[in-house]
Order: sequence, then structure tokens, then C-alpha cells
Amino acid sequence: MELIIIRHGQTDLNKQSMIQGSEVDAPLNQAGIAFAQASAENFDASDFAAVYVSPLKRAVQTAQIFTKNQAQLIYDERLKEMDYGSWDGHSVAEMKAKYPECFDSWGFIRDNYSQYATGGESFAELEKRCASFLDDLTKKYDQEKILVVCHGATSRMLVAHLFMGGSAAHLHQMDNCGLTKIEFAGTRPELIYYNRVLA
Repeated sequence: MELIIIRHGQTDLNKQSMIQGSEVDAPLNQAGIAFAQASAENFDASDFAAVYVSPLKRAVQTAQIFTKNQAQLIYDERLKEMDYGSWDGHSVAEMKAKYPECFDSWGFIRDNYSQYATGGESFAELEKRCASFLDDLTKKYDQEKILVVCHGATSRMLVAHLFMGGSAAHLHQMDNCGLTKIEFAGTRPELIYYNRVLA
């Protein structure tokens, strides 16, 4: 199986450095749409056996642009962004000022944030649903090409689960509309590239 993972395009909340989890269903902004369209010009979506997408608007719009509205989208709740609970919709700067120990040197949220965010999903919970999704893919497909369109933390965890034992601490988040390619020999994955930008 060949797996291509795409992170969604830019939203206004991305531009404003806001925390944008699964409870924030923002659409792409005009810059996000334009960049996704420019990226899609260099992307051939014609030979994918299946296209799996997070049901959140920003991922759906990105998938529609990359597939040029020519593919049936399969929505999967497991591909939603991480649920940051009461932190969702707040600025990164605000939460970093209050809880500096919850952010790494890149400015990404650490797992200990869930001690402070009411209803926040843990990284272990995120990995569990990512693992479930990947297990289903490897059981269902063999030589096919599969496209997945999802989110920053989710795409990062999909790769971390396969190659880093579920720890994303040494893995930078993909850019908006960044691509990752993974090839499977049976259930054994090989990372071909990470965070390739096409525009």
C-alpha cells in the first residue's frame, strides 16, 4: 500500500496562531484556498483507490481541491484533529503565557496540557484512534494507493505511531497542505518523504 497524508490548508485561526482542535470547525480562508489550488496543480489524484478525510470543513475543502471534486470522499471520525477541550479557540500565546511548561521549544502543545485543559484529549487517546485507523487500512488494502486528508496533530501522530512508538516529540508538524508519503510492504512501513510542499 502507498499512503499519502495531506494536512489541510490555512484557516484564519491558523493565521492568527489560535488553538484549533476538533471542536473548532473553521473553513479555509482565501489564502488557504489559493495555496491548496496551487498545490493541487502539481498533484495527480486520479489513481487513488480511496480518499479518507476528516469530516471537519477545513479538511473536506482541502480534499475537494486536491481531488478536483472527482473523488468520493470517505469521512472518518478518527481523522479529526485532537480535541483540546477548554483550550480550543484560545490563542497559543495566551495559553503559553499561563502554562509555559505545556509547550515545547517549537511552540507545540505537550501531553501534560491535559492536566489543565478541561475535557482535553490526551496524546495516548489520539494515538489510539490513529492506530485503529491505520490498522484498518493495512487490513483492507494491499497494493493500492490511499489518500488521507486530516490535521496537524493528527497527521503528526499517524507518522509518530508508525515510526516513533507514538512519541511525536522529535517530529515537527507538517505545514498547511504539506504531504507525507509512506509505503507499506505488508504491514511494514517505510517513510518516503515528510512534509513535502507542492506550491
